Amino acid sequence: MELHLPRFINNFYWWCPFTIIFIIIGYHNIFNNWELQLYGFNELEDLGRLLFVLCISLCESSLITVIVWWVIKSLKRILSKPIEESDF
Repeated sequence: MELHLPRFINNFYWWCPFTIIFIIIGYHNIFNNWELQLYGFNELEDLGRLLFVLCISLCESSLITVIVWWVIKSLKRILSKPIEESDF
C-alpha cells in the first residue's frame, strides 16, 4: 500500500507539527510502550529495537500529520463557502 500525497502540501506541516508530533510519540513509545530504558545497548539487537521503535514512531507521526492537514484543509474549504440564504 502506498500513500501518495499531493505536491501542494505545505512544507510547514512537515517541519512544525510533524517534529512536535514525532517527539511526543517517540518519547511515549520509547519510555512507556516499549520501555527501552530497561534494556542495555551492548548488543546489536537492542540498537535494532530502538531503530524499529523510531521507525514506527515516524510512520505514526506522518500519518497524524496528514490527518491534521486533511482536517485543516477541509475546515478551510467548509468555512470559505458562502452561506446561501434559502427562502422559507
